Amino acid sequence: MVPLALLLLFAYNFSLITTGRVNNTQDAQELMGLDEDEDEDDKESEKKGLIDRIHMVQEIIIAVQSILEEMASFGERIKNTFNWTVPFLSVLACLVLAAATVILYFIPLRYIVLIWGINKFTKKLRNPYAIDNNELLDFLSRVPSDVQKVQHAELKPSSSSSPIRKKWSAL
Repeated sequence: MVPLALLLLFAYNFSLITTGRVNNTQDAQELMGLDEDEDEDDKESEKKGLIDRIHMVQEIIIAVQSILEEMASFGERIKNTFNWTVPFLSVLACLVLAAATVILYFIPLRYIVLIWGINKFTKKLRNPYAIDNNELLDFLSRVPSDVQKVQHAELKPSSSSSPIRKKWSAL
């Protein structure tokens, strides 16, 4: 019933707008607090305002870039889990999935959801000082992303021999 009530609220607001009872341009001007009498701005304040806006845009771009980088890293970690990049972690994931399959085969999902809910809501009562964690995210944090694989790759020895080895091979 809650989504239906929210939908009715949206429909009511939409009907107010389509009938013309609410003027959006007046509301927008009132919210922004624009006065047409303030046309006497100095050029210095405009430059300062422009520089502040440029810095604000740069900060927003950096934040968006870091969020996108984390999302890509998360996707690469999932891909590397299934690619067997770290075999131990992939075997562990296969064992957990096999156990979950067997458990879901023998125990109805209704009981599993019931036990999970009881565990979730009584966790603070049983151990109030426990730190919440997400086991799936902890697991994926141990799988390297593509960038980490490149950074931690072993260096291959060069094909050219060092001068010391040349001396020993000549003897």
